[in-house]
Amino acid sequence: MKVSINTAVFLDEMNAGHSQYDVLQQLIGKPIDNVEVRGEFFKDESREAELDKISDLAVKNGWGLYYSIPETLFNDGELNSNLDHYIAMAKKYGIRNLKISLGDYGALTSDSLKLINEIPTNDVTISVENEPNAHGEVPRIFNFLDSIDGHLGYTFDSGNWYWIDQDPQAAMDQLQSFITIFHLKNIKDQDTTMLDDGDTDWQKLTNKVPHRVPVFLEYNIPTAQQLDSEIAKVNQLLQSTGD
Repeated sequence: MKVSINTAVFLDEMNAGHSQYDVLQQLIGKPIDNVEVRGEFFKDESREAELDKISDLAVKNGWGLYYSIPETLFNDGELNSNLDHYIAMAKKYGIRNLKISLGDYGALTSDSLKLINEIPTNDVTISVENEPNAHGEVPRIFNFLDSIDGHLGYTFDSGNWYWIDQDPQAAMDQLQSFITIFHLKNIKDQDTTMLDDGDTDWQKLTNKVPHRVPVFLEYNIPTAQQLDSEIAKVNQLLQSTGD
């Protein structure tokens, strides 16, 4: 198993106007397993055409393709009405997983649990992510995941805990068994850093991730040399643990 890459590592370049298809070219030949693109960096008028090219690029390079939806699964207790659209999009372009923030799910009634269990996940998995706000606190995430009996996955974002004054190591201990995707980053003073420069013992945290769960780098990495270094660090750890 090798590290995976979220296009957030190219944040500077995307903010300067480069497309996600453009920046993904830089990953060709690198020792990675998957790539995750971000919905907020597509232009509405060119999303489909760009996704088509990205899908082909992923197939040619043997990458699994993942997609981050910049929305929440629930809004004031109501299920996101755009979900069917995203699932259809994922099937069309060979996307393996759709990641979406959990949001405010309100009360988990029998009716709401029925709606969740009716979300189709045979062709594409869906994972919810802990947000850097009250909706992402450990008890709310745990309650939701424990109630849905594995129908949806869970993306553990190791950095978001710092915005709600919660310890990522403690959160990992409570949520470890639910994790299906791991977003790895390090934080200092509520800003992302290179892995060795933040407040998290990232190696200890990553070692607790369940076996074979993909580990994505998801933070701005300014230079190609730094990207190669971060990839090498994580791959060394994954290989040393037998993944």
